Amino acid sequence: MAKKVQLQPAYCMHARPYRESSQIVDMLTPDHGLIAAVHRGSRKQRGSTRLLFTPLLISWSGNGELFTLTHVESEGARHLDSPGISIVGMYLNELVLRLTPKLSPSQDIFDLYRNVVMALGENEIPCENLLRLFEIKLLEMTGHGLLLDCEADHETEIQPHAVYRYDVESGPVQVDRSGSAWNILHGATLIALQSPLSMKHESRSAAKKFMRGMIDLHLGHRPLRSREILQFIRTAQPD
Repeated sequence: MAKKVQLQPAYCMHARPYRESSQIVDMLTPDHGLIAAVHRGSRKQRGSTRLLFTPLLISWSGNGELFTLTHVESEGARHLDSPGISIVGMYLNELVLRLTPKLSPSQDIFDLYRNVVMALGENEIPCENLLRLFEIKLLEMTGHGLLLDCEADHETEIQPHAVYRYDVESGPVQVDRSGSAWNILHGATLIALQSPLSMKHESRSAAKKFMRGMIDLHLGHRPLRSREILQFIRTAQPD
């Protein structure tokens, strides 16, 4: 018997063409995790591209790993509308798709995504701070949590002026000198990452470099499409 789920909160992570008029959509839900489903006739529907960053209620049916959407409705206004901030949202979506197991329920991941996307739309907290929060929390929720408040021995406090090498398996280890590798950083950066929403401007560049290296380590060799698009936009802009 086909599985039927009714009116589940959801966010669309990605949509790709399927046959002549449909799409396969990847949806993040709290009770069923990431699901892939066929959205029949959606390419002919007005506003179908506005599923992204919009709180939805969806129903679906089917078995296996590819379901069929039977109902889609908006549960509120779209959070992200401007092209620039939408690319940031695409980055969040890619991280969810690449780091979160399929069909693995997680209310925490759903709430994290919803809260960060809403905050990005409100534009009251610096974008970089919200991204660092999302990256740190998502890594933690998917089993890759970071040790930020003490050294690898779990006893020695992080010192702001000390230099550390972050070992992925054990955590920060104090070293004698700084370097250019992504996992060599000052204690001040580790301390700033403990409270990313209140991170000051002077810490953001080093924090971004460290978190980018950490994210890449867990993603493997396939680059993030959203990063490539953002880099293209930056290089195409006149000086």
